[in-house]
Amino acid sequence: MTPEQFLKKLKEACGDNLLSFVVYGSEAAGDRIPGKSDCNVLAVLKAAPLGTLKSVAAASKDWIKAGNPPPLVFPRGQLLSSGDVFPIELLDMKEFHKVLLGEDPLAALEIAPGDLRLALEHEFKGKLIHLRGSYLLAGGDKEALAGLMTDSLSQFLVLCRAALRFYTGKVPGSKLECAGELWKYAEFDADIFQTVHEMRKNGPPAGADMEKLFSRYLSSVEQLCAVMDKLKIDEKQAPEN
Repeated sequence: MTPEQFLKKLKEACGDNLLSFVVYGSEAAGDRIPGKSDCNVLAVLKAAPLGTLKSVAAASKDWIKAGNPPPLVFPRGQLLSSGDVFPIELLDMKEFHKVLLGEDPLAALEIAPGDLRLALEHEFKGKLIHLRGSYLLAGGDKEALAGLMTDSLSQFLVLCRAALRFYTGKVPGSKLECAGELWKYAEFDADIFQTVHEMRKNGPPAGADMEKLFSRYLSSVEQLCAVMDKLKIDEKQAPEN
């Protein structure tokens, strides 16, 4: 099911309450991996009471059944006031999106550099804590360790793209390329992300030492957390909105 087909169903379900319909994420940025990446859509409404949500849910059944995540639903006013709490996600959406219906709901969105830096530190450190805990649960199982890396990679690459905005005004659409660009400004093992990216596409290479790869992956995330601490002290670059 294409986003255009889904949009047709939403228009029938929501009528004039549907102000804008936007495709965002990997599909819009051009780094989607077929069969791996989600197709993300945003539905901007005048209002989103329960009755409207029921209509959206009914219209979304075929879209979700096709393997897509549910639409992100936002009333317009709430979307424009959420830059302080969702700066990473909304900056990505603002830079990489396609409007299929209505006006561009992200054009007027403002993101403060301080909000982005705080969110980056929170996300990197929170995901690092989760990664450590997941390693304990894996109990040394090689398949589980491979899954820990490949399942979390996209999240860390999104954070790398957000961090890169502090050093350069324009960031690539490819999240993996962003990690390579960030390496020019920050000290961390960017090569391990390339290795895990290949594992995500093609599976672990035969005979790979998963403990060693996970050690590099964990260390790289720890290095990026240290970068976020430095940004707290030296916050001189402001990402463009």
